[in-house]
Amino acid sequence: MKRELLYIVLFGALLSPQAEGVQLKLGDKDIKEAIYYGSHRKELSHPELLKAWRIDLGYGVGSATLITPYASLIILAKESTLTSREPTEREIQKELEEKSGQISFGCGLYGEEIDFAPNCKAVLEYKDEKRGPTHTSLPPSANYTKSYPASPRFWALCFFRFPMTGIGANDKVTLVLTDAKGKELRFPFDLSQLR
Repeated sequence: MKRELLYIVLFGALLSPQAEGVQLKLGDKDIKEAIYYGSHRKELSHPELLKAWRIDLGYGVGSATLITPYASLIILAKESTLTSREPTEREIQKELEEKSGQISFGCGLYGEEIDFAPNCKAVLEYKDEKRGPTHTSLPPSANYTKSYPASPRFWALCFFRFPMTGIGANDKVTLVLTDAKGKELRFPFDLSQLR
């Protein structure tokens, strides 16, 4: 849970070096580049570090970060650097294996009730197809916002994982989130602009 929380916060604000489209299999050059990028930007917050992978609809509305294998390695490198070490080959391979064949999103969502997050539903739209998540991580209770007790009162980090089958590196997908009251948030991602 702590690692998932870290991922969502991390995915906030980076200028990706030369976008080439989302790659499920990274070559040695891509791995080294991601590790270098993350380890040399330890002073950035997670949202700053992953800005290129994030769509932010604003405070009180929500944000979504596409968690690619490349972005995951950037986070791994940053976190390792903060503990004065480099990520091991085993950690790198584990991270890549965990992301294999899937597309994941970390979302910062807002609600008025402390238990709003478990009621959030996610769908990934790709062409004319709607895919449900294969895995979700929704906290049972949310955190207070900086504006509490005024609206928005609560904020939660939620994670959704979908199958990548048939989705190409240059395709467009839209993450659609719906709360218990039917309010819908749409996050369109152009995979060709991301790594």
